[in-house]
Amino acid sequence: MQSQRNIFDTFTHATSTSDSAVNDLLKAATQAPCISYDDAFVDIVGPDPFIELIEEREQNFAGEAGVWIPERDEVWYTTWINDGLTHVEVLNLKEKKTRKLSTSEPLENPNGGYYHDGRVYFTCLRDDSRKWPGGVVAIDPSTGKVEWILNSYFGLKFDNIDDVTWVTNSTTKRSYMFITILPYPDGSQPTNTLPSGLWRWDPQEKLLLPAISRTEFPVANGIRPSKDHKALWLTDFGGGERSRVWGLPAKFGAPAIYRYDLDDEMWPVNKRIFGVARMQAPDGIRIDDKGRVWTAEGEGVVVRAPTGRVLGVFNAYYFTRDPVKTAIVQFELAGDVLVILGQNKLWIVKLQEVVNASSELLD
Repeated sequence: MQSQRNIFDTFTHATSTSDSAVNDLLKAATQAPCISYDDAFVDIVGPDPFIELIEEREQNFAGEAGVWIPERDEVWYTTWINDGLTHVEVLNLKEKKTRKLSTSEPLENPNGGYYHDGRVYFTCLRDDSRKWPGGVVAIDPSTGKVEWILNSYFGLKFDNIDDVTWVTNSTTKRSYMFITILPYPDGSQPTNTLPSGLWRWDPQEKLLLPAISRTEFPVANGIRPSKDHKALWLTDFGGGERSRVWGLPAKFGAPAIYRYDLDDEMWPVNKRIFGVARMQAPDGIRIDDKGRVWTAEGEGVVVRAPTGRVLGVFNAYYFTRDPVKTAIVQFELAGDVLVILGQNKLWIVKLQEVVNASSELLD
């Protein structure tokens, strides 16, 4: 049996074979919410997963971040920068209702987010027309009080600052914040901006330093630690046609997922490639309690075993109106619930098992 494939569409949509029975199966799967490639995926979702559309709007509203606050049973998310100025909305999982976040001061283009030590951290995208420098803010969920953490590096501005995460040393209990910074989409990096790549903020020493350069990781995107905080996982939006959007050589980088060990001082070392996206490139990433890797890709939310095997996919053609133009770029794991940010649709999927008991360090 031979098959024909197209990287600009999903596996089920773009594959045809010489076997009519297989073709019928692929066609039936094109609009299915869940596509399983392994029995282990069925163990996660169950034989008949409960899927609920929480809200649908004409315009996109559920795009980035995806931050679960266990104590409040809320998921905070941001709108998509491609649609203009961004803001934060809150999904109450118990009530299954959304609201706009109220804070002590307006947030300036919030984008990526992470919950750490009782506060929600958001990256903020630069906007010179409004004199917004970009950077990182922290928000107290109880009061809405906003504190700026970073807004420049010796005067250099944070431009396309994308995702943020925290890691904690289990021995010293010291925590460190990592941020990813994207290159300019057209390749024309202004002269007053921080170089793209991965950076680390040490709050104990009040020290911001580069961790991984753009030469090693050309389009640093999503980032999350393993549950024991002994490894750091990152996604790269480079490679092939994807790189041309960023003004990079066509074969520079890869639409890949990378794993780094964290050494005794919590620096990323021992890089290895873990997987590549079949369609488009990986963006948001989560590591569940069993070490499985979840990523938002062109196909949808893809789940891989710790070994790298693709277990299954939450199908983008079901959860968003257009996987190419309005792809799923982020999601969140909230206990036994998967929250899918489908741009103009907000979904929850009740899973058969608890995949994320806490967003903090698990000993």
